[in-house]
Amino acid sequence: MLSEDAPRIVLAGLGPYARTFYYPVLERYHSIGRLTIDAVIEKESQRHVVEHFLKGRSIQPQRVVLVPDDLDHDELSVFLEMEDPLSGESAWGCIVATEPRAHRAYAEWAVRRGMHVLLEKPVTARDLREKGPVEALRLVSDHRCLAELADRYGVTVVVQAQRRVHPAYRMVKEVVGEIVAEFGVPVTYLDIHHADGTWNMPWEFVSRDGHPYKFGYGKLLHSGYHFVDLFCWLSEVNQQAAVPPDRVGLDVFPVAANRLGAQLAEASYERLFGGKRWRHFGGLPRPASLPRQSWGETDVVLLARLMRGSEVVTTAVLSLLQSSLSGRSWLELPADTYKGNGRIRHERVTVNVGPLLAVQAHSYQDGRADGTSPFEVVIYRNRRLVGGEAVTRFTMRSEAGEVAEASDSLNNRAREQILEDFLAADGRRSGIALHGTTVRVVAAAVAGVARSAQGESGRSAVLLDAAAREWYRAE
Repeated sequence: MLSEDAPRIVLAGLGPYARTFYYPVLERYHSIGRLTIDAVIEKESQRHVVEHFLKGRSIQPQRVVLVPDDLDHDELSVFLEMEDPLSGESAWGCIVATEPRAHRAYAEWAVRRGMHVLLEKPVTARDLREKGPVEALRLVSDHRCLAELADRYGVTVVVQAQRRVHPAYRMVKEVVGEIVAEFGVPVTYLDIHHADGTWNMPWEFVSRDGHPYKFGYGKLLHSGYHFVDLFCWLSEVNQQAAVPPDRVGLDVFPVAANRLGAQLAEASYERLFGGKRWRHFGGLPRPASLPRQSWGETDVVLLARLMRGSEVVTTAVLSLLQSSLSGRSWLELPADTYKGNGRIRHERVTVNVGPLLAVQAHSYQDGRADGTSPFEVVIYRNRRLVGGEAVTRFTMRSEAGEVAEASDSLNNRAREQILEDFLAADGRRSGIALHGTTVRVVAAAVAGVARSAQGESGRSAVLLDAAAREWYRAE
């Protein structure tokens, strides 16, 4: 039975991801009296999608609010202020799962009304088509504004960065941190690889509004945020090293959505799908037909150096790919573009602590009948110097039925733990203030992608000091 004091939750954004994860979890929590689904907010153009989705749900929101389309950040902020979607009524919290360019407007609106916020990654995004490098660096001022606003209004803003609570990654950080703290040797090398198998047909880069590329950003402000955050979060252990780093040097190597012709030519598509089927879509606009448009990246490789002055403490490689192995074998977009469009996730992390320790973690979706993707961690030690077993192996799985979605269950459970933190107004694991370094590195990387598109260098340096105002230098 629903308690009268159950927190009232607003869900801003009912896109494919929110329909797959957030609404079913909120529905389950509502059914056991832990919360009330107060309102769902979406764009007017999504009316039919919202109505169709909610028609089959066991629990309905108390209200659905549709806002005008095509509002930029300032216009949306004014609309939310003047046309308050909650009509002056209070709610306990708001989950912001809109397209990222709207994140700041919704988060500000919620915080100013005293709501706790669960904010989907990335913290914010901006339209990068005209002033890409400049707008990218403003992601940092967006973050600072939201963190300061939350502090002023006494509410908690939690960022959905579930790998911070993922049991495998917490094990990796704990094992590595113990060696770094005891011996003073830093993490000397990090390799993070993520491939999410998002295969967009050429015309979809132009037409898609969810996970778009047409606004000048791509992988880094899609799933890439998670892995820059993982790099920054794991690297925190280096503050216990004999020589802790004070800056990050970055080199950025992107592949833009309008440059994929060198990888998949028209003849390749015709061979794969058949000439007749392929030519049926030939008249649709595609990036190559809009040469003056700036496009976001499908893939990006970051070469990073954690440094103290001119001394290199850690070298790192982050390979973040969307044009990777996919299960897609169709041309038309399905109704479910989140899990139903052939995505195959391959994820791997390697951490070296000099000659003392190596840790490898990986999770590959490999078509298991039960839909699970076990997470394996292998720890290699120089046991004569640091003790322990020379090799230790762990395979982690969620218990059957622990999460509604069988596939990727450990990640889903970690997402739900972040949701639990939000409901407890607990920002100790992924509060917005903890994401300062991540946002600075992401902003510098996105600026590097934009500068590369202009024929300039994508190299930069980022200070780790959260208080530094002159935190960025293009090189």
